[in-house]
Amino acid sequence: MKITRITLCPIEGRFHKFVAMNAGGAGHTGHKPAGITFTNVLIRIATDEGTEGIGVGAGRNDPEYQRALRSLIGANPLEIYEMEDGRVGNRLSPHAATLIKYPHLDGALLDLIGKLKGVPCWKLLGTKNLQQIPAYDSTLYFSDIWFRDRGTRAVVEEAEESFKKGYTALKVKVGRGLEWMDADAGLERDLEVLRAVRKLGGPAVTIMADDNNAFADDFPRAWKFLRQTTDIDLYWIEEIFPESVREYSRLKDLIARAGLKTRVADGENLREPEEFISYVQPRRLMDVLQLDIRNGGILKCREVGRMADAAGGEARPHNWASQLGGIMAMHLAKACPGVTGVEDDRSTCDALIPNGYSFRGGFYTVPDSPGLSVAIDEKAYKKYQARETVLQ
Repeated sequence: MKITRITLCPIEGRFHKFVAMNAGGAGHTGHKPAGITFTNVLIRIATDEGTEGIGVGAGRNDPEYQRALRSLIGANPLEIYEMEDGRVGNRLSPHAATLIKYPHLDGALLDLIGKLKGVPCWKLLGTKNLQQIPAYDSTLYFSDIWFRDRGTRAVVEEAEESFKKGYTALKVKVGRGLEWMDADAGLERDLEVLRAVRKLGGPAVTIMADDNNAFADDFPRAWKFLRQTTDIDLYWIEEIFPESVREYSRLKDLIARAGLKTRVADGENLREPEEFISYVQPRRLMDVLQLDIRNGGILKCREVGRMADAAGGEARPHNWASQLGGIMAMHLAKACPGVTGVEDDRSTCDALIPNGYSFRGGFYTVPDSPGLSVAIDEKAYKKYQARETVLQ
């Protein structure tokens, strides 16, 4: 058995609604709305026996990347990773360097291996076997800024729709004072929106806030915002400013003295598990570790999950604009210690058909079908074929 063909193809993804802008993050200006559609790169890895694994591509297609992918042609997919008790371990030579440099390839390869072995991806990753996977809706952006005539009500209506769909946890974007409003007015609007969502959902709903690094250069304002959220009861504050051991040490000290229960979440801009070490040792400065699953891949996110678990924290892989990324995160959360749930961007791709997944009451269930249990809708895929890059 050997890999004979690797295909890269940009396909369209779609959010369930129009998604407005966010704070934009440190150093970013003129941030535009996410809109309704986006592009993902679908990667398909096929064998001479006709079995195919699918995953999320790197978003690049340069000669160096193509050479790296071609190095997998001719490889036996069952000899790319160490296997112990049915679980995938380290990457093996001669492909280890390629898979470490391009960790997103783990997704398609583990989907392929799961299909070849007749087991779901989650069984290749761990033994936890969580029956219900907690999910939070992360699509509440600055609709009040985009739809100015509706103001705060625009975000509240989106939250109401989310609750009606069964979500019990929402992540709400904050940081309007970075570029969309006056700094003080933006901070007050952030609090107004959060309080309105809390009032709508009640005390049982989990609410998180994502600042997108809007307080990067203003620690006093960051703390001014956070200390006013006591009545909101935030589960976590995400990206309140860029990753910094010094600044997060200051923040954790203030949180402890103020008696806040709010967790600190960050890490989507980090690329290696080793980069998280200083945030969990000797003191846990990040309570929620968020390595991006498309950039970091399944196995690095598993490593971060284990690191979080050992430190008494949790990992929630960052995922945005990727239906497959969310599905990979579900398999991780089902199987791996420390990975406690998934970020749900509620997106779909017309070329993908997930099979056996269900969502109810804020939780996903993951099927026992081989691999990731996602099929290609070949009829829908045909409209993208002119964009294909085929390596064989």
